Amino acid sequence: MTFTYPSLAIAGALLACLPIVIHLLNRRRRRRVEWAAMDFLLQSDRKNRTWVQLSEWLLLAARVAAIALVGVLAASPKTLDLLRGFFGADRARHVVLLDDTCSMQRRGPGGAAWDEAIATIDRLADAARQSGDELMVVRYVDTFVGGDVAKVVGADAASDPAAWRPTHAQALPTAGMEDVARLCEAAPSGDRTYAYVFSDFAERSHAADGDWAPLVDRLGEMADGVVLAACNDAGGANLAVESVTLAPGPLAAGVETRLVVEVVNHSDVPAPAVALTLRRNGQPLTAVQVGPFTAGERRTVESPVTFQGVGLHTVDATLPTDALPADDEGWLFVEVPASQPVLLVDDSESGVESRVFAAALRPVGSTRSGWAPRRVEGLSEERLADAAAVVLLDAERLSELQTQRLRDYVADGGGVWMVIGPRTDAAWFNQRVAGVLAGENALTPWRLGPAISGPVVAPGQPALEAADHPAVRVLAGKQNGFLPLVRLVAQRRLATSDESPTVRNVATSAESGYEVLLERVDGEPLLLENRFGAGRVVALLTTTATGSGGSEPWSNLATLPIFPVMANDVVGWLSQERLRPLAEAIVTAKGEAPPRSSLVSWVAGGDLVEATPLGQAAPLTPSRPGAYRRVLGGVEERPFAARVHPDESDLRSPSLAVLSDRWGSVARVGRAGEMFRDAPTPASRTPLYFAAAVLLATLAGERLLAYRNSYVGSASTGAAPKGAI
Repeated sequence: MTFTYPSLAIAGALLACLPIVIHLLNRRRRRRVEWAAMDFLLQSDRKNRTWVQLSEWLLLAARVAAIALVGVLAASPKTLDLLRGFFGADRARHVVLLDDTCSMQRRGPGGAAWDEAIATIDRLADAARQSGDELMVVRYVDTFVGGDVAKVVGADAASDPAAWRPTHAQALPTAGMEDVARLCEAAPSGDRTYAYVFSDFAERSHAADGDWAPLVDRLGEMADGVVLAACNDAGGANLAVESVTLAPGPLAAGVETRLVVEVVNHSDVPAPAVALTLRRNGQPLTAVQVGPFTAGERRTVESPVTFQGVGLHTVDATLPTDALPADDEGWLFVEVPASQPVLLVDDSESGVESRVFAAALRPVGSTRSGWAPRRVEGLSEERLADAAAVVLLDAERLSELQTQRLRDYVADGGGVWMVIGPRTDAAWFNQRVAGVLAGENALTPWRLGPAISGPVVAPGQPALEAADHPAVRVLAGKQNGFLPLVRLVAQRRLATSDESPTVRNVATSAESGYEVLLERVDGEPLLLENRFGAGRVVALLTTTATGSGGSEPWSNLATLPIFPVMANDVVGWLSQERLRPLAEAIVTAKGEAPPRSSLVSWVAGGDLVEATPLGQAAPLTPSRPGAYRRVLGGVEERPFAARVHPDESDLRSPSLAVLSDRWGSVARVGRAGEMFRDAPTPASRTPLYFAAAVLLATLAGERLLAYRNSYVGSASTGAAPKGAI
C-alpha cells in the first residue's frame, strides 16, 4: 500500500497512540479506602473479569484503529495489485502503441475512447515511475509520418500524455507495430519488455486476416507480455456526411444549381431521420431532413443553391452530434466564374449546327444558363484548358495533333459530345479515333457505318426509347409526351466487324464499352456514351439542323422545345468531372513541402489565412475537415474540401469475446479502463472507498463497545448496574 500524502499517514499513526496513552494514565495507582459495601461489588467483578477486560481491550483497539483510518483516508491510499506482475520486480521497458486516428474520438456511454486511453496510460506512467521502469509511446499517425517516439517515463522523459490529442487522419497500425517490435528488441540486456496496444480495434484496419495480425504474433514471441487494451464500447451507431458535391450542370455566378449531400449510416442498427443543416459562406442556408436509415444505408439529399458573385464560396453540411462528431460535418469549396466555356467545333461554312447549339446553351433574354458557347474550327491547348466541354458538330476530320489533344482532354476528365452527320469522314474516324491506328488510345469502342433512314412508325407513336439516365431525363419515362414529337429522317449506324475486318470488333453493351441512352424502336442506337480515362464521350448519330448537300435536316430535334433542356443536360453531364469540386480525405502524408509552399484555409469572412499544419513532416496536409487551398512554389492550386476518411467513420469493432478468441493465446485482452483500474494513480478511488467503509464499521463497533462497558442500565426497565447484586 502506498499513499499520495505519506506525511498524513504518519500523522494518523502518531495520533492513534493517544488512546493508549490515556489508558496508561488512567491506570496510575490511587489510595485504597476500605468500604464494606464494595465487597459485594468485587465478588461480582471477579465473576465477570475476563469478559470485562476483553471488552475494554477491544474498545481501546477500536479507538486506535478509528484514528489510524482517519489518517489513511487523509493520505489517499493507492495500490499496485493488478500490475504487480508487470511492475515492481526487475527493471522493465514498457512500449505502448496508441491509436490516434480519427475513430478514437468516438464517444459512448463510458465517455470518449481517447480519454479512456490517456487516463490508462497515465496510470501506467505512475506505476513505471514508482518501479523505476521505462515507458515509451508510439502513435499510429505520428509513426506513419516519421514522428518521434514519445518517452513518458525514463531517462530524458519529456512527454505529457495529457497534452496529446487525437487526429482527424487515417493511418494503419502496421508501421507502429513495427516500431514497437524494434523498441522491444532494442531494450537493454536483462530488462523485461512489455508491449501494449491501446485502440478501438476497428475491424477495417485490425481484421484477423489483415497485415497487422502477424505482427501481433511476433510481439507475443518477443515480449514478456502483450496487452491489447480496447478503448470504449465496441461498434456504435454513427451517421456521417460522406460527400458534399454539385449535381451535373454549370457552375457559374448567379445560376442556380443543386447541392448533393450523401449521408451514410455506419451502423448495424437502423437510425432515425435527422436534420441536415446547410450553410453557405458561414451563413445559414436551409435545413433538410434526411432519413430514416436502415443498417448501413446511404441516402442522398439535394437542395438548390445559388452562388452570388464571382470568386470563392463554401458550403458546409452539418448533422446533429453523434458517436463520432468529426464526420458530422462535410464541406464544399468552389471557385465560381461568371460562366463556363463550351467549345463548339464547327468547320462548316454555314455554321448552322453551332448556331443551334449556341442558342440552346445560352438562350436570349434574362435567363442565365451559365454556359458560354464559343464556335471554333480547331482545338488548341489554351482553349481546351478552360473548356468545360467540347461539342464536335459534324466536323469532317481533325488533324493528328488535334485528335491527340482531344484524347488527352477526355482522359483528364473532359467531356466530348460528337454530333455525327453526313460531313464526318467515317474512314478517318474509324482509323484515327476508333480504329487500329489509334491502338490503345482509341477514343471510342465503336466505329461508324453508312447512313440509314429513320424508322417507320405509326402516327403518334414514338420512334425512340430513352434510358433512365441524367443526360436524357427530359425524354425518359414510358408516358413521356415529347418522344412522339421526335422525327428522325436519317442517321449514321454503327459499323459491324465484317464491314471492316482491319478494325477491332464493335462492343455491344455497357459492360464491353458503351451504354445506349437513346434507341430507335427497331433497336438501332441513336445516342450512346462511353468512358475514356477519367472523362466521357457522348455520340449523337444524327444532326439537328443540317442535311447532306443542303437537303432536309436529318432530324427535327432543333425545332422542339425540349432540345435546349436536352442540350444543357448532356453538356452538364459531360462537364461533371471537369467541374467537380475537389475533395480530399484526411490521411497521413510523408515528405516536406517544396520552397514557397503553404496550406491556407478558408474562413467565413472570405479571406484566406494560414492553416495549422498536421506536422512538420506533412505541412501541406490538412489537419481537420474544412476548406483549403495549397500554394505550391508560389502558384495557387484549385481549392478543395478536406473530410474525414470514410473508413474512419466505420466504427464496427469486434467484441472483447471475439478479440480474446483471436489473440487470447498471445496477448492479454480487455477493456483499458477495467484492466488497469487499480493502477497507481490519485484518480483510482477504490482503496479510498474501502478505507472509508472500514472506518465507518470501526466507529459503529466503538460506540457499541463503549455503551457495553459503560455500566449503565436501561432506565426504562429499571435494571440494576452490571455487577450489582
